Amino acid sequence: MSQCGGYAIGHDTAWEKKLTVQQNSMPVPCAFLTCYFIPTTSYIPPKMAETYYTKLETGEFQCKCCDKRTKHQNTMYYHVQTKHVQDFKFVCDHCPDKKFVQKSAYLQHMAVSHPEDQADSNPYVGVSFSCKHPGCEQSAKTKANILVHFARTHCKDWIPAYSKDIQCKCCSKSFGSSTAYFYHAVTSMQAPDNFANLITAMK
Repeated sequence: MSQCGGYAIGHDTAWEKKLTVQQNSMPVPCAFLTCYFIPTTSYIPPKMAETYYTKLETGEFQCKCCDKRTKHQNTMYYHVQTKHVQDFKFVCDHCPDKKFVQKSAYLQHMAVSHPEDQADSNPYVGVSFSCKHPGCEQSAKTKANILVHFARTHCKDWIPAYSKDIQCKCCSKSFGSSTAYFYHAVTSMQAPDNFANLITAMK
């Protein structure tokens, strides 16, 4: 049992009532910054789906505000939240431009940029990830960053170089940055056998 009981029903405050009523008792991340329970069940508010995007016959989700399409509803949900609704529940006190929809992303930012603020309570503070390529001593504070490093540095023989108009050769996805491209490539493309185990070890 977590501090909040898992589903925002253990904190005897106004937050408890607000979350339980607002989300119709569906699992939601605990709103308390000192509690790190993040449920695996995702809940998309019905009004969000009706107002901002629609599901196509292909199974993809189409944003009604722009031409963005995604394969997964969660991806569309976060697109709408960050680009159109801009309902950021977590904001860094030190960096006003750093706003987050997801609690985990906020905690990772704090751990990387302001670890002294949450040294005793943030589970990401002090955590680092090492590159598994033989002879490489590179490390990073997030899994995503070490995977991007691995792709950029050690996978040139099977991951094509980035360009602004490049698309994934497996799924035709396009990318707004080299970081997004390399992360997608190293986690989604079929890696050669001698690389596959190394990538799995870093995930």
